[in-house]
Amino acid sequence: MRKTHIDDFARASIVNLVRREIAKSHPELLPGIPKPIDNLRNASVPAGDKRDLLERILGEAGAATLLAVGQGLRDGDFDPIWRAAARARNPQQLFHGWRRLEGYAHSTTRLDMVYLEESQVDCRRYAVKGADAPSPSENLLICGIVIALLEIIGCRGVVCMMPQTNGRSMTLYERGAFTLPDRLGAGLDTTAWAIHWSAFEPKYVADNTNKREISIPVPAACNSETRRAVIQAANYLSMDFLRQWKVGELARELGMSQRSFQRRLREAELNFSSLVRGLRIQEACRLLQGNDISLAVIGFCAGFSDSAHFSRDFRAGTGTTPTAFRDALDSP
Repeated sequence: MRKTHIDDFARASIVNLVRREIAKSHPELLPGIPKPIDNLRNASVPAGDKRDLLERILGEAGAATLLAVGQGLRDGDFDPIWRAAARARNPQQLFHGWRRLEGYAHSTTRLDMVYLEESQVDCRRYAVKGADAPSPSENLLICGIVIALLEIIGCRGVVCMMPQTNGRSMTLYERGAFTLPDRLGAGLDTTAWAIHWSAFEPKYVADNTNKREISIPVPAACNSETRRAVIQAANYLSMDFLRQWKVGELARELGMSQRSFQRRLREAELNFSSLVRGLRIQEACRLLQGNDISLAVIGFCAGFSDSAHFSRDFRAGTGTTPTAFRDALDSP
């Protein structure tokens, strides 16, 4: 059987979202995809098929329909990627996770995001060297998804401006509605857009008591302050595996200096990287207990930078590969 990679999974995640939303209003446009793709077991979706589907929707249903697909994420989604995105604590974390997914997936088309101020981001779609440029239909879809995710995590008063080929720009989205120059969005430069928001009120608040079982090997000789600091650090890290924490950031969350935090870790015979790696391996072990999640997705959701690091660190920490670990769980 063909291996499932994270780029297949990410593509299937988008196609399933598109299919689900288009089926509500234009089911006649989906003859080539009669049922949802099981993106947790077989996420093979050729890139050409995705492009063809989006072009068909743009031509038959119009640009507004593509832009509105992302609004379907408001209904909730079983997909681990969308679920993780909707739990971002702020826009910066959302976009950081987006970049991580593109890098992990080795995406050939990507979204560059530049913050001009705290409540505005400039977005630009581009292709990596040697790849085909992203199509207008892909750009419109991604723009709509980004707008929806920003509102889902708590951005208020979201406005999106998109440039036109005549040198002007237009308000593409405001007050919950999309506005276009015509049905197909002709004259829009879909490769770039700017989004700003008037306020942010986080929707997802992580439970810092962290109900997951965490195993941290703190030596018995450690005092209570060290033990408490290490356990609190582990709880923060485990609340958000997609975030690429830095030691100083975590120390600030704990209300201590970086030097004091590192001293506590040394007293517990740990360092920051070993603590993070150990927790990621624990999370991967937990996810591996579910047979319906691909190894590529598990590595991403557990916070590893790529599949190679996942396999290497998992084997170093457990003495076996992720595949062998899962097979052993399935053995009678």
